[in-house]
Amino acid sequence: MRRALLTGIVLLLLVEIVSVFYIQGEGRVYSYYSSTHEKSANRANTGNPSDIAVYIYYTLKQSTGFVLARAPRGSSGQPLGNPQPVARFSNGFGLVESDSILGMQLSPDGRYLAIDGTGDHGEQAWIYDTQQMVIKLTPAYVLGNFLHWMPGGTGHTFLYRPMFPMGPSAPMDGNGWNPGLWEVDAASGVHKNIDIHVPSAYLVDAVSSPDGSRIIYSTSAGLGMGSDTWLMNSDGSGMTHLFNNPGGAQSIDALFTWSPDGKTVAYERLSDSPTAFLPAGLWIMNTTGGQQYRLADADGGHGYAPAWSPDSRKIAFVARTNVGDRKANLQMQSLQCAIAVVDVTTRQSWIAASANQTGMQLNYNPSWAADSASITFTASNPVNRVLGGMPRYWSAHALGPQMRPAVSPLTPVIAHVIASS
Repeated sequence: MRRALLTGIVLLLLVEIVSVFYIQGEGRVYSYYSSTHEKSANRANTGNPSDIAVYIYYTLKQSTGFVLARAPRGSSGQPLGNPQPVARFSNGFGLVESDSILGMQLSPDGRYLAIDGTGDHGEQAWIYDTQQMVIKLTPAYVLGNFLHWMPGGTGHTFLYRPMFPMGPSAPMDGNGWNPGLWEVDAASGVHKNIDIHVPSAYLVDAVSSPDGSRIIYSTSAGLGMGSDTWLMNSDGSGMTHLFNNPGGAQSIDALFTWSPDGKTVAYERLSDSPTAFLPAGLWIMNTTGGQQYRLADADGGHGYAPAWSPDSRKIAFVARTNVGDRKANLQMQSLQCAIAVVDVTTRQSWIAASANQTGMQLNYNPSWAADSASITFTASNPVNRVLGGMPRYWSAHALGPQMRPAVSPLTPVIAHVIASS
């Protein structure tokens, strides 16, 4: 996933940005996307046929490689039963310990599941058709990163960072390889290139607004160079530079998440450092880059995006609980984290669920209930790269800092999980 011309830059950049932004845990059982996925999943039964079931999808570890599985989704976002296999990855994907899943997201129309996978050769996106029940690499013959689905339009167009062409069959822009940010149709694989005026290797993150009309994105030229944040229309027009963060502590802007009402953007500032898993800062701003406020410290090692409550008043995020452990700055297996919540108006934050309640080292992947009063999250210990992980779903109250943390289990432990949607 490295361009030959930019090998030195990318090697440095990926240590801090891609490793932090995309890597979701030692076995990648974690999910980096925000509460927008919750809305996507809840809309999954609006496609054709109209009675399509809503599922949670999993990548499971088996002796024959990775297998895609699913389980019916309960009212609290928990699985109803054990995941059942529906498709197998080709090319022996999952047979090597270095093979992993970085993230899984369901499209807004519920028709397609995007699976961001990586192996020795690089990173690629798999697309699973939930109706035809087939899985294939999309776009084909390209190494790169799935970023996020785009609301509106077809309901199954996604943002993609192309990194390297694979042979003469690779889709090109004109007669050469000069990509920026791609918008890819999951059904056809056809892409549209948006020229962001820097190489695609500089792209850190890109996320569409809730109505699909705008895209906020960030770029970085490499380690120690900080980052720039931009806003443009979804067709690439109206490109505006919002602000620059010079290199140094917490200067890589990423993990952008629009509030449901489209008025505010939450994001994290990751450390521009070769030490990969330093804590990050949780920030908010308005949609023009103004009124920036730092809300809290967040976990900077797993790559979890902030999750807005449906009423746009609170943000759930993953907080590191062993900040003083220097070993955890370098080794992901040593990280410990909890579910935290911050009130955007008062800027008060509190821990809603931690290892003290669940007995698990890692508490992550928060998603809100429709009433903005409780959170469903996942808890597990670090993943075994050979056998997979054993996550369990929990519920936590999230009404305010004055309430004592109260959590309850929603499911038994699920075995052999590598990643979940």
